[in-house]
This record gives sequence, structure tokens and C-alpha cells, in this order.
Amino acid sequence: MKKMKWISAILIAGVFAFTACSDDEGSGEVFSDLPVEEQKEKMESEGIAMVQKMDEAKNLKTYDVIDGFFALMDIADAQAVKAVEFSLNEVKSVQETKSIVNLKGALVDKMRASDEFKAEAGVYEWDSEMNDWMVVEESTTEITYRFLVEGQDAEISVYDFNVQDAAHQDDPEMVVELPLSLNAHVKLGATVITSFSLQAEWNDDDTPKSITEIITLENFSFTSELTNTTSKVAASASFKHNEDVIYGNGFSLEGDFSYTEIFNTLEGEGGMDDALAQEVLEKANVWFQLGNIKIEGILDFKGFMEGFAEKVDSGELNETSTEQDMQDMMVELVNEYALLYVRFADSNEIIAKGEFYLEEMTDNYGGSYVEPAFLMVFGDGSKVTVDQFVEEGFADLIAEIESFIAALEEAYGEEEVVVTPV
Repeated sequence: MKKMKWISAILIAGVFAFTACSDDEGSGEVFSDLPVEEQKEKMESEGIAMVQKMDEAKNLKTYDVIDGFFALMDIADAQAVKAVEFSLNEVKSVQETKSIVNLKGALVDKMRASDEFKAEAGVYEWDSEMNDWMVVEESTTEITYRFLVEGQDAEISVYDFNVQDAAHQDDPEMVVELPLSLNAHVKLGATVITSFSLQAEWNDDDTPKSITEIITLENFSFTSELTNTTSKVAASASFKHNEDVIYGNGFSLEGDFSYTEIFNTLEGEGGMDDALAQEVLEKANVWFQLGNIKIEGILDFKGFMEGFAEKVDSGELNETSTEQDMQDMMVELVNEYALLYVRFADSNEIIAKGEFYLEEMTDNYGGSYVEPAFLMVFGDGSKVTVDQFVEEGFADLIAEIESFIAALEEAYGEEEVVVTPV
């Protein structure tokens, strides 16, 4: 029987394509009272309004300051210390909607990042005659650069940098330090237009116990968090304009994430039978939000596996079962153990609920076969495929996003920043 395809489909559907928040469990299903067509119009209009709020992102001064700083570093033939470069790269990464980075790898170098920071600590100003940075104030806790961008005073400062040595130092020529805290800001005139904050804790095996990263970017903000225990791993990220969510996502995995259990599962030799018997993952919650539209769900993976085992033990699924029997059983199990919703985030009302089904496909030779797929079911009982749901509900929104991205690329891809030496 083709279990691999089905298990993969379940994992993809439950963990990646749809999403969940545990606080919604048991809250019941309250569908929006709006007619289906009005729901679609509301989804699209709110999505377009969200994109239009991002018009400010076409003219952010923060990136002019950062680009101006790196331009001066090039003139001075200097290299920003790793803590400074890391902070500024994190701010610039918001432009590319990146989330939490691999921090362990970020501070690996032949020289300790902490020693590098201490050696360069101080307040610097750009000297136009020397074409170089000059120390104007001694310090042991900050690295601050002051210069002019388009005739305005600008400042980039990095401070409160603390690390701990990683427990595992595998390469004698490299040093691995794990960041505990790091702060930075970008000023234009007397105003802090962007700030960056990182706080982290680490387990004894160098895996992150918790990471919180907060970036304020003029009227935008980006927050990402990660927590990790032996029973739960969770991460979330949100991008906001003032207090309005533009984009957000997150996940939580519950189970036994001890090294021993994971190692035993990976070392199993029973193929998919071992995967069904694994005890690492029990529940997966993932969510995605765009404006006021939130896609969420929950996958009870442990319940699914137990349900599958019960059908095998009861003889309902046996060697005489047909491929159709297997497919029908999988539809039943997934619909029982995977909850899939599209909601209005502010009211938590359901727009549509996911329903698993079998879609008949045609191969290149004219033959037919079925693949797992989802229908979106509205409160009035009407159903559409996921493709129809996106095309009918978000066509104009997608066009608006594409237009915005094109304008963003034009704003940041062609303009030159004018850097005036002090």
C-alpha cells in the first residue's frame, strides 16, 4: 500500500499548508454571518488595505542611513565588526521578510566576536579629510558611528553585547560564541528611527532555549520569538504597521524532543512502519496571518497514528484491502484528526473550513489516479477547491501585492544614496 504518499500529504497539509493555535481548541465553530460573496469581498478589501499601508516602506530613511554607513566603510577600506554587521543585516532582512536566523553560525570566527567588539568599542566620527573614522570618545560598552546622510546628522550605535562560549568547540581554528544580548539603533537627526534588540538563552547542548528579536523600523515593527523545551518547540513572527498586523506566522510542535527519542526514530529500520510508531511528534500547530485573514488548524498526529493502528488491529485494514479501501480510510482519519480553518483574525469567526477529499487526476498516458486534496467549506455548505478559493478571493489582492513589490524594487533597486562626509 502506498502509505508514504499519504503520510507526506498529511504532514504537509497539517504542518505547512494550514495552521493552528491551541487556544482555539474546544472553542466551537462559529461561522461568519456574512454571505459567502461578501466574505470574499471583505477578505480582498482588507488585504488590499493592508498592502496599501505598506506604501511607507517605499521611502524608509533607515535603509539610506545603513547604505550610507556601508558606503563609508568601503571608502575607509574598513570592515564592520561582526556584532555591528549582524545587527544591521537583521534590520535589512526585514525588507526580505526573513525570520529568526541561525544565531550559532552568525558568530563563528577565528577571533572571538566579543574580543573584536571590545577592541573596536568607542564613538567614531567620519573625517572627510582623512577619509576614515576618527575616535572622538572612548568607551568599553558601545560602538557608535556618526556621519552625514544627505546633509543630515546620522548615527548607528551597537551596545549591550554579551555572549557565552558554546559548549561544543569542534574546530580548534574557530571560536563559537552564542549571543545572550545585543542592542542597536539608527538615528537621523535627534530621532531614533530604528532600533534592534536581541535576547537569547541557550541549553547545555548549544540549542536555543529562547530567542526574542524585536526590530522597530520607523512606523513598522518586526518581532520574532523562539522557545524550545524537550516537550514543545514554538516560534512566531509578526510584521506590523503601527498596531495593525501586516503579516504573521508561527508554529508549535508538541511531543518528546529528547535526543534519545529523536535518535531512536531516525535510526529505525522499519521505514514507514517506524514512522507510524514514532513517539517524537504528538501535535502540530501552525498559523499564518495576512492582514485580518488568518489561516489556522491543528494536526493531532498522535491521534492519527493511534487511529491508523486501531484500524489495522481490528482487521478493518488488512492484506485483502484494496487501494480504494486505503484511500477512503485515510480521508476519514485526516478529517477526524486535522482541523483546518480560515478566519477573520479580529472576530475569530470562521470564513471557511477545510475538508479532505480525493481528487481524480490524469497522467501523461491518459490513465487516472487520485491524490489527496482539500476543499474549503463555507458556512452555507458551499464548497470550492483551494485553488478556486485563492483565485476567487484574492485575485485583486495578488495584483496589488505584485504592484507594491515592483514599486519597492524600483525604490530600493535604482536610487543612489547621497553620502556627505562630515
